[in-house]
Amino acid sequence: MTNSLSVLSLNCWGLYIVSKQRQFRLRAIAHAIDEGDYDVIALQEVWMLQDYEYIKQTLSPKIKYAEYFYSGALGSGLAIFSRYPILSSNFIRFTLAGRPLRVLEGDYYVGKGCASVCVRVPEIGLVDVYTTHLQAAYGDKDDYEAQRITECWQIANAVRASVTQNRHVILTGDFNSIPSSLCYKIIKLHGLMTDSWMQLHEDTLKDAQVRFERHELSASECIQYFGITCDSPLNTWTKRVLKQHPFAKDIGDRLDYIFYSASPHLQCIQSKVVMEGYIPNTQWSFSDHFAVHSLFTINNTNKDHSPFNTGQDHILPNYTCLTPSTFHDILDVIQFDITRSARSSKKLLVLLGFCLIAVLALFIVQVVLSSTYSTTTDRTNLIISSIIIYLLIFLLSVVGTIALIVGFVFGKTEQRSLIQYTRDISNCLRHVET
Repeated sequence: MTNSLSVLSLNCWGLYIVSKQRQFRLRAIAHAIDEGDYDVIALQEVWMLQDYEYIKQTLSPKIKYAEYFYSGALGSGLAIFSRYPILSSNFIRFTLAGRPLRVLEGDYYVGKGCASVCVRVPEIGLVDVYTTHLQAAYGDKDDYEAQRITECWQIANAVRASVTQNRHVILTGDFNSIPSSLCYKIIKLHGLMTDSWMQLHEDTLKDAQVRFERHELSASECIQYFGITCDSPLNTWTKRVLKQHPFAKDIGDRLDYIFYSASPHLQCIQSKVVMEGYIPNTQWSFSDHFAVHSLFTINNTNKDHSPFNTGQDHILPNYTCLTPSTFHDILDVIQFDITRSARSSKKLLVLLGFCLIAVLALFIVQVVLSSTYSTTTDRTNLIISSIIIYLLIFLLSVVGTIALIVGFVFGKTEQRSLIQYTRDISNCLRHVET
């Protein structure tokens, strides 16, 4: 008997206040999903609980099971909907995500991580469905590559653990990483995942690239030929930011993926970018990302539903498909970030020292001024001076406290976390090289 499993992944861009037309778009997304035929829907950046509840209610006649993941001060933004009963759920908080002084980016204050549910699909047994939203780069200079690498390492270890439990795995989300990145390699080669879109389009990519360089492909065709999900000139929300037009040479990036543990029981037969058009009766895109839809065929002719033979080497803890050169590239990026973090912490601790000295100096000035004006009847100048001095002391105390917390507490935590990742990755590398 052969059946199918339909999976959708979308970054909904549901930030409060920041995201344009958020409520209208999220409702349109809910109705668009409801009109489709999906068994599993994984959504990212659903930051508002009311948006999640609306989507849940809209999908409930067809999709009866849902899980919203609470984490951090402002939530994870992750939600998974399933046609099949959810047996369990789990959330892995990323060790490193964002930096506290970059308040406007907000990543440090939300609960970034990887969410998962375990569902039982009658034809093939247990399936672990993961979804995630990795740290963004923010601008041309990518200060967060090392953090994304550590996030992918966490995810890769999680999906490997699922495989060792003889469960099928589907991993979705906005990885903020292109297919040539180290993060992508970690998921594929260490997490032992198959990129569903690439699996079906790899043979046509070379021809599409030639046609693109000859200017024979429109921006719309590029979306499907290259799997573009973000920064497309056809997206109404990103083209304004990037000042693109529909025929811009910069066609966008493929940042959103549906990975899976390929096996004789579960094979991808269709994968494409969807929801790339406008919301009906508007000139607005559904989100600043397009969605990815993959259709899997389920074959349960074999009574053994496990995705792999448990006697095979790839379930061993030290098994990996990463090459030594890739390992060294990963370690170089992390080591560079350790140096950057130490340098940043040192600057903040120097600032803390300056604040302490300045506060002590201001107290001395205040004592001297009080003694000087103690014999005068007009104490107006003393009062004004005291107000200014105590205001400066307060401001310096605030700055010093922030410098202490960020420079020492966060800084040391970040550095030690990165060092631990280098040790974990180096252990894996040692087995590859022996």
